[in-house]
Amino acid sequence: MTEILVLGAGVSGLSTAILLSEAGYTVRILTRDLPPETTSNKAAAIWYPFLAQPREKALRWAAASYAYFAEQLVPDPASGVSYQTMMEIFAEPQPDPWWQSAVPVAVERPAADELPAGYLDAYRFQGLLIETDTYMPFLLDRFRALGGQIEQREISGLDEALEDADVVLNCSGLGSRALLGDEELYPVRGQMLRVRPTGLCQTVFDDSGPNALGLVVPRGGDLMLGGSTQAHDWNTAPDPADSETILQRARAIAPELGEVEVLDTIVGLRPVRSQVRVEAKRVGENLLVHNYGHGGAGFTLSWGCAQDVVALVSEALNA
Repeated sequence: MTEILVLGAGVSGLSTAILLSEAGYTVRILTRDLPPETTSNKAAAIWYPFLAQPREKALRWAAASYAYFAEQLVPDPASGVSYQTMMEIFAEPQPDPWWQSAVPVAVERPAADELPAGYLDAYRFQGLLIETDTYMPFLLDRFRALGGQIEQREISGLDEALEDADVVLNCSGLGSRALLGDEELYPVRGQMLRVRPTGLCQTVFDDSGPNALGLVVPRGGDLMLGGSTQAHDWNTAPDPADSETILQRARAIAPELGEVEVLDTIVGLRPVRSQVRVEAKRVGENLLVHNYGHGGAGFTLSWGCAQDVVALVSEALNA
């Protein structure tokens, strides 16, 4: 039986490891960080194809992921995945969203009196909320229940992994910059505030307007406010100026928010490149498969990309 070594235990690594295990492969994960210390754990984690290219592939992966979440995970309360009404707001009239076909329930256009001041249009849709504190341990448990093994250590380079297994799956996210020398990959810093819930029950965000990246995400036990997109910024320390801007934007897009109690400030680095990299190649006698560079859409693309990886591995090994 072919053993597959997966590098990375974020949402992409775990999702792909699970599907490979279910396909009958023996899978082992090698990772520097485990949940809750992964970049995935720092995400607000809603379904939305943000900072992911090319669009035609992102649309297909996002649609496949939405379907998997809806069919396999929403029905299971232990997963931490649920439907939530989401509204993206705009200062100017907009065409239909490019991602509309990925969402099975029709996208609505709220009336003008439902929008905050300064906004003229919006998309309201049945989105997906992924509570990372529940979901990431859920994925770990599911992988282990399938017989998967996890080793926590940092490797010196890709050659070390290729010497360890015939098939290596690289899901190392931003770590691929050093691991592969992929200088096209770069961080986009994101800062979020975790605050006590205030009774809001709808996600609201401004992706491109006067309060971009304003984001308000109600979760079970807290409320996530965001955010920022600072390209090529490796700083993971909280910035008080960013926090103040986040609060201002959140109140602008959700005036009913009111005063909040900040519980935590969270900073994560999104792994962005010109195109999400999902591909397989031979390195001598080894098979190397890449699955990284998902930008701000790691959860949104996770199951679709994982399905493609399983197909690539199966095709290569059965050729």
